Amino acid sequence: MIERVISYGGHFGKILNPSSMDVYLAKIFAVRYTIILVGLISTLQMLDLLAKSEEILAGKGASYADLWSYVKLRTPHLISLFSPFVALLTSVLTLSVLNVHSEIVVMKAAGWSAFRIIIPLMIVSLFIATLNFVFSETVTVHARAELRNWEGNNFDADIPPAPNAVYDTWVTDGQNLVKAESANRNGSILLLDQITQYIRDKDKNIINIIKADFGIYRNNNWKLYGVKNFDVDTLEIRILENLDWVTTIPPERFISLAIVADQVNLPRLRRTIEQLKLEGHSTDTLDTMMYQKFVSPLSTILMPLLAGLAAFGLHRSGNLLIRILTTLLIGFSFFVINNLFIALGQYGAVPPIIAAWLPLLLFGLAGISFILQTEE
Repeated sequence: MIERVISYGGHFGKILNPSSMDVYLAKIFAVRYTIILVGLISTLQMLDLLAKSEEILAGKGASYADLWSYVKLRTPHLISLFSPFVALLTSVLTLSVLNVHSEIVVMKAAGWSAFRIIIPLMIVSLFIATLNFVFSETVTVHARAELRNWEGNNFDADIPPAPNAVYDTWVTDGQNLVKAESANRNGSILLLDQITQYIRDKDKNIINIIKADFGIYRNNNWKLYGVKNFDVDTLEIRILENLDWVTTIPPERFISLAIVADQVNLPRLRRTIEQLKLEGHSTDTLDTMMYQKFVSPLSTILMPLLAGLAAFGLHRSGNLLIRILTTLLIGFSFFVINNLFIALGQYGAVPPIIAAWLPLLLFGLAGISFILQTEE
């Protein structure tokens, strides 16, 4: 098998000098991918818009033009999310049609191996994966952030641009816990909304709860406004107009800990991870999502390998429909297992790099093994 793998490596040398058959395979794959992507995204967007239209039009000052604004913000997310799945459907369709029309038999009779046949599909998939990565990092992340800001303002027509803000931040301050519903930064000024501080003793029992309507960090000092201090032991509530807040929490930590990985680009996510690591915080969730930014587009390249079962299965092993359904089941299994490992990586049960890359590598090896076995 090792010799076979080495011999197949020579096929990649033909990339620089593609034959007419290479161009034909690449063309039909690219055309079908585009058609399926447009059809699927249009259908999903229409269904999503039907479910959201009433909520959008209920926004203050909303008009029918806002429906189109929603489509423009929602569509990039759908494209990035379903691109690998579309590649799976396209691979299965392309190879199945080639099999039905006996084109696979003709290519094998001309001396092409199974791996040689899917190389043009993998090259197109690599190109699609690259476009998907660039599109996600330049368009999708900003569209997600803007859409969340719009949803947070109940789809009102006149809202300010999406601020440099995060939501639902939990931060530790020694033994104490601090929660802020949102954190907004404007230059050197940081604004926290709806702050709740849980004061705990050495046994981590809550002894005081301090609530504030908002807090402002300015000139290296914190000040809380609209403060209510609840004493757990006496059940007394003290109301203060404002309070100087003494804490060791760096202001940037509120932004870093609540950052949403799929709403920021890769450079900002890397800076956030590095900052949190310097402060001794666990970054398993962000690390996993950072690796996933690469794995998700690259999974597009995996799909032609998985679809090989639909084209290269032996005729005596079953009919084509069964092989197609089996291929789709394997493809769906990849997405399910990949999401499972992402969850395990985010909760720290599995190292982030393993959680992100292991499903892709395992299914990739399985696909390559099957392609090699078809040559036996």
